[in-house]
Amino acid sequence: MMKFSVEKLVHGSCRLGLIREAGKNKSVTIETPFCLLYTRAGSVPNLSIDTLSYVQGLPPIAMMPLNLLAEHHESVEEYQKGLAGFTAMKDFLVYCSLQDPSTPVPSGYNEKSNIALWTRGGKTKVDPELFIKVQEAFKADWIQCMGDADTSKQSSKKRSRKAVDSSLIFLDELLQKRKTSKILQNAAIFGSVEGGFSVFDRNRSARETAARGVDGFVIEGFQNDGKDFCQFEDESFTDVLSSTLKHLPEDKPRLMNAVWRPDAIMQAIRAGIDIFDTSYAFVTTGKGNALVFSYDYEKLSVKPSDDGDLCLQASSLTSECGYSINLNDSRFREDFSPILEGCLCYTCKTYSRAYVNHLLNTTELQAGVLLMIHNLQHYLGFFSAVRQALREEKFHLLESLINRQRAVSLER
Repeated sequence: MMKFSVEKLVHGSCRLGLIREAGKNKSVTIETPFCLLYTRAGSVPNLSIDTLSYVQGLPPIAMMPLNLLAEHHESVEEYQKGLAGFTAMKDFLVYCSLQDPSTPVPSGYNEKSNIALWTRGGKTKVDPELFIKVQEAFKADWIQCMGDADTSKQSSKKRSRKAVDSSLIFLDELLQKRKTSKILQNAAIFGSVEGGFSVFDRNRSARETAARGVDGFVIEGFQNDGKDFCQFEDESFTDVLSSTLKHLPEDKPRLMNAVWRPDAIMQAIRAGIDIFDTSYAFVTTGKGNALVFSYDYEKLSVKPSDDGDLCLQASSLTSECGYSINLNDSRFREDFSPILEGCLCYTCKTYSRAYVNHLLNTTELQAGVLLMIHNLQHYLGFFSAVRQALREEKFHLLESLINRQRAVSLER
């Protein structure tokens, strides 16, 4: 079974952790905070398994949303080698999430006995019996249990209560089945913590889910206000999240999808979240944008402020001073510098901004490939810097650098 330990606490709630025996390969260890490798229907968007090898520092576990794969479960079952073999991602452990975090989920279709998954063929209703059958075919290393995440800030107390009740019933059925299933006995079960923006229901969901002995927790049910909604800009959300996490045990990892922007990642880590995903790199690529934000806190210069505290020098920031640049813009037409000066990714070492701009404006598929390589490696490098900052107890410096660039991004 998967084991998790908090190796170090920084600023009271930032957790530097270690996941051991993460899946079928018992020798794999994962340092947290980290992000899952986001896939769509079993492959990283824009990248083949060969071009994926150009990205350095890939995480050992791939996220495969159930809604994009559920309709293929009979084929996967017949193949007999699970999702990892079926999708040619055999070098990765597999985490099977319920929904695709990059795609809004239509509201109003979940019921007491089932949830709605939106597959490529349309709406599919999944009850616990079908869910378990699919998971036995997929043979995932980590499984997010069925949960009713169809809540938002506008949800009533009655709706939030029903979401918690249904999710706990689903969890009980899955855990009961795991006792007799040889396949599910080897999987880590992540319970879904629901309840919308209701502090009472969130706390109840956290306590009841933790009492059932799951291997980890997925904090969800906040994302249905649109994919561009940044939860951490809402004070009521941070209050609910903080209260919820107090009811979860310290020795189990906490996962949260659809936390994308670098400043939101920093706030989530400060709150006590351990696991994220790389869908932000895909969403950014889809807009023709390239990530350029700086996370090199080691080069920051600090000086005492008037009140005696340390503050960052403005000269410490990069010239871009933002999270991303839009390479569709005509101003890059004759810019023959790399996407990001000093970046060691394949794209930046081989091609220029002008070339990617040309590919985007001629709608060449290679544009998505080159941008995805850069954005994915940059995002993974950011998480590596986060872990290093926690080890060195310099998280506050990295957080300050990220927040300063956010301010400039929002001015544009």
